[in-house]
Amino acid sequence: MPTTTAPANPVQQACRVMTTPDLLADLLATARRTLATGEQNAPFIAAACSVLQQRCGSSLPARSFNHEDPAHHLVVQVLTTGGILAVSAETIREAMVPTLRAQMWAREQAPHDGGRHVSSHEEVLNSLGAKVWPGPGIPTGRVHTVLYEEDALLGRLLAALAAGEDVAALVEEITAAAA
Repeated sequence: MPTTTAPANPVQQACRVMTTPDLLADLLATARRTLATGEQNAPFIAAACSVLQQRCGSSLPARSFNHEDPAHHLVVQVLTTGGILAVSAETIREAMVPTLRAQMWAREQAPHDGGRHVSSHEEVLNSLGAKVWPGPGIPTGRVHTVLYEEDALLGRLLAALAAGEDVAALVEEITAAAA
């Protein structure tokens, strides 16, 4: 019986054939354009970051996750794809529902017990070591966004770009690591 494999992501395939300097330059230009104009480039940004992270070698921290919790499961998906994943904003919000619902239930059960805090979607992601790019909030609707591991090399690059910081040192680090 023949085996079938999932079709390859054409955007990621295109990124794989690019040289590291060209891919990095395209990533930076696209990310900056996204920040300036708000255009949606999540699939390219995620694919380019994923390819570059693979070239640099993945050294993501080991953590334990509750695989029954959809928020944890989503972050595991991010980690297994190299620390970067293009995903719809709706999927991110839906993954947070059980956590937020549990916090709301706890607050209702003990409303006078120190004013229990109900986390925002971003706080739940941050507690799991993930961020949304360009952030800080999750976009509305079903638009695709980039979910990334904050400690990954390319995650640090995305965070620096979103914060408007100089990324020259990170670009050099990525270029050296990918060599």
